[in-house]
Amino acid sequence: GLVTEGGSTNAWIIDQQGVLRTRGDEANILRGVTRGRVFDIAAELQLPVEQRPFTPEEVRSAREAFFTAASAFVTPVIAIDGIEIAGGRPGPVALRLRDLYLERARSESV
Repeated sequence: GLVTEGGSTNAWIIDQQGVLRTRGDEANILRGVTRGRVFDIAAELQLPVEQRPFTPEEVRSAREAFFTAASAFVTPVIAIDGIEIAGGRPGPVALRLRDLYLERARSESV
């Protein structure tokens, strides 16, 4: 199987090559406003991004994993099925994306 999305979240990994990956939107997935903002921030940070599905095995071997959602912003994932990802700690890229997302949300709010 492939990892695509949750009920109201988009799944992301940073693979072993440092590429930020999330499933493409060709299969009617939740496109998400937060997902779009993360694409914008990643481009500003010059992070390589690839839109293609990934397997649960790729998640477990990823440098980092996180999900995005309107209600959860950018949320690091530290374990899946009891298996730690990246030593069981939020990764620096996910934390940076979260910080920048929240900073922009605050500055753009009315």
